[in-house]
Amino acid sequence: MSIKPSDNLITLIDPENVTSEAFRILRTNISLKDFDSKLKVINVISTTAQESKSTTVLNLGYVFSQLGKKVLIMDLDLRLPSIHKKLRLKNKNGITDVIARSIEFNDAVIHYTQKMDVILSGTKNPYASELIQSKAFSNILDSLRKSYDLILIDCPPVGLVTDGVITSTLCDGTIMCIASGKNDKRDLEKTKDLLNQFNVNILGIVMTRMPVAKKYYSKYGYNKYGYGYGHGYGTYGSSSGDKKKGKRSDRKRKKEETKDD
Repeated sequence: MSIKPSDNLITLIDPENVTSEAFRILRTNISLKDFDSKLKVINVISTTAQESKSTTVLNLGYVFSQLGKKVLIMDLDLRLPSIHKKLRLKNKNGITDVIARSIEFNDAVIHYTQKMDVILSGTKNPYASELIQSKAFSNILDSLRKSYDLILIDCPPVGLVTDGVITSTLCDGTIMCIASGKNDKRDLEKTKDLLNQFNVNILGIVMTRMPVAKKYYSKYGYNKYGYGYGHGYGTYGSSSGDKKKGKRSDRKRKKEETKDD
C-alpha cells in the first residue's frame, strides 16, 4: 500500500528537527524504564482534548520502529477518533469491527511503514466503554502482544470519559500528555487520583505545546511547540488560560520543570 507520509509524522519527514529529537529522548526514557517489567502495551491519555496525545502516539511509535521494533498504533478514541485524519486515511474498518467479529484483524490493519502498523477506530459504536471492557477486546490485545514488540494506544481524554482509565488497567504502562498552560492544577490532581485508584502504572508525563524560540521553526511549523518528559504532577498547568500567564519567563518555567522532575 503506497501512502504519502503525513505532516503530523515530523519524526519521519524531518528527522533532524528538534521536536524529532525530543521524541527520541522520550523513547530513551521509556526504554530505561523497561528493565524490571516488559512494557509491551502502553496507552497515552490526556485530561482534556487537544493536548497532542495523538501526535505523540504516532511519533513515538515511529521512533521506536526505527530501532527495528514491530510497532502497532491503535486508535481507541472510539468517540472522537483522529488518527485517520492525522494520517490522511479513510476510517472504514478498524478495532470496533474486529471486536464485533465483522472483519479479521489482518484485513483491518494498515501497514503504514515497514515496521509500523496502524489499526484505526473503525465503525462508530454507541457502546464504546462496553467494547473496551469486553472479553473480546481483552483477548485481541493478548493475541496482539505475541505479534508486536510494542503497542501504543491512543485513548480519549480521561477528564471527559472513563475509557482511557479502563484501557490503562489492560496496559503495562500509561503516559499522560499535558499541554503547557492549558490545564488547571486541580484537574490534573483529579486525573492522577483517578489513575491511582485503579493502580495504573504511570510511566510519566509528556509536556506538549511548549513555546520555543522562533529560530527553531521549521517549514512544517512543528518547532513553535516543544515536547518534554518528566515524572510527577507538581505545578503543571495554570488556573487561567490568559495570555499573560501563558507568557511566563524562561527562568520561571525552568524552575517549575526542575521542581517537577
